[in-house]
Amino acid sequence: MMDLHFPLHSTFLAIPLEAEAKHAFQEFQNRLKDFDDIFRFQCPQSPHLTLQFWKEVMEIEYYQIIPQSKKIADASAPFTLKMQGVSTFGSATLAHASAPLRGSRGEDRVLFLDVPFSDELARLKKRCPWPNIEPFVPHITLARIKHPQKFAVHKKRIMKLIGDAELAIPVDRVRLYAEVNGVQQTTLQDFFFAK
Repeated sequence: MMDLHFPLHSTFLAIPLEAEAKHAFQEFQNRLKDFDDIFRFQCPQSPHLTLQFWKEVMEIEYYQIIPQSKKIADASAPFTLKMQGVSTFGSATLAHASAPLRGSRGEDRVLFLDVPFSDELARLKKRCPWPNIEPFVPHITLARIKHPQKFAVHKKRIMKLIGDAELAIPVDRVRLYAEVNGVQQTTLQDFFFAK
């Protein structure tokens, strides 16, 4: 078992992309390699769709999150998510990278794969018992935009490189991540769906 030091920072429960979905995500990032001076790419080894984010988790909270996450998984059945196209979040709407509001105003700050709501995703999110600080906006972050002005110049070309992207994402688990020993998005535990 991992040696955890509390409080944990940047802790989140998410749907991980695995196998073919993970490779497809990495391919989408590879399409943007000519623009790497504009982006700070999401870690290609841990693409995910965040369901719940905690900026900081104390030990007592952590040991409540574990059984609650297991309960979510036990009540869930595998399903397939559809990802369609690419979008951006703007700075005026970016409250938190894991839960921004739709509708970019101001400079673009996040480039993401768009995940339309589905009944299965809505049911999974509804099983999460924790309050949401921001509205839930399902998406998979490709990159943070380091240079919004440069991005604006190349936006049309960048969006065209990924805009027609579609991806079926098999979902059979949720995964708990946190920053551990300075390493962000460290996997803490998987919770496999029981149904």
